[in-house]
Amino acid sequence: MATTIETADITLIVDKREDKGTNSSGRLRAEGRVPAVIYGGDKGAVPISVDELAVREILKLGTGENTIFLLKLKGTKEERQAMIKELQVDPISGKFIHIDFIRVTAGHKLNVTIRIDLIGDCVGVRNGGRIDFSSRELSVEVLPRHMFDHIDVDVSEMLIGDVVTVADLEDKLPESGKFLEDPSRVVVIVEHPRVVEEEVAEELEEELVIEESAEPELIGKAKEDEEAAE
Repeated sequence: MATTIETADITLIVDKREDKGTNSSGRLRAEGRVPAVIYGGDKGAVPISVDELAVREILKLGTGENTIFLLKLKGTKEERQAMIKELQVDPISGKFIHIDFIRVTAGHKLNVTIRIDLIGDCVGVRNGGRIDFSSRELSVEVLPRHMFDHIDVDVSEMLIGDVVTVADLEDKLPESGKFLEDPSRVVVIVEHPRVVEEEVAEELEEELVIEESAEPELIGKAKEDEEAAE
């Protein structure tokens, strides 16, 4: 089932960012801060910067990027509930490049990505099948007060050939939740074993090795025949 998030008492202090140029962003990252922007709700986008370590602490929570926190502008009384909308990470260094925060407004639904967790000892796997975990995350629309962090899918009774689709998980959503996915999209399937396919592939590979090793011998024999004919 879906696990509902209780909003934690977390405050993230941010600075307003006046200079939005590339050089300024580079200096911020060198200081351990990340260029960011907050948007949504009833106000326009505001460029800000935030301490990278503070964001990493939020991501360590079980709710991760779906954590709702209080975002407060340093040196002012301006504050607003918010959450991480998009996080850009350098693939080499792992450092944060840019963060998009979205304002959380009561009564307004949010579009979030929810993790799918498989639980249970699958009967089909015990009988020789294999699980193909096709969709590890699904997009969901939900009110902030019903925010949740993951959906458990019990695979213990699944047999070989059984499939779980997005439509099968509708009853696991909270009251205001709605999947933003094709209802027929496959989340998990227990497939038939692929032993036969693997055996055929091995036989073809063995035949190829035999043919390749035999070719030099045939060339050598042909040369010997030519010399004998002369």
